[in-house]
This record gives sequence, C-alpha cells and structure tokens, in this order.
Amino acid sequence: MRGVWISLAIGTVLNATVGLLAFAQSVQTPPSRAAAIHECNVFASPFALYTWGNWQLYLYRECMAKHGQIE
Repeated sequence: MRGVWISLAIGTVLNATVGLLAFAQSVQTPPSRAAAIHECNVFASPFALYTWGNWQLYLYRECMAKHGQIE
C-alpha cells in the first residue's frame, strides 16, 4: 500500500512540473517589456533593501510606470 502512495505522489509532482514547464514555454515577454525590466532593475539595484528599506521597490515601480509597464 505504501508503494501505491509513493507512486501517486511522484506522479502528482511530475504532472505539476510538466504543466508548469509547458506554461512557462508558452508565455513570451515582449522585447519592450524585457528591456524595461532590465533597465529598471539596473536603475534600482544600487538601493539595496537592507540599507534603503522599500526605496528600491518604489524606484523600480516608478521606472516601470514611466515605461508604461505594469510591475
């Protein structure tokens, strides 16, 4: 009986993993969004969370808004 439960658990994990991988491959980020994400990460990166608190997040959000992108 224990072997059945182990097989069921492994099957469930594999099924979920395959589903997530298939979804990840189907989602494509437009080049303009990818460029904005990169630029905003570079812009906000000097303001580390452990030093500046939430300031890094605010700068990232502001930068993405200026690019017309959602966070």
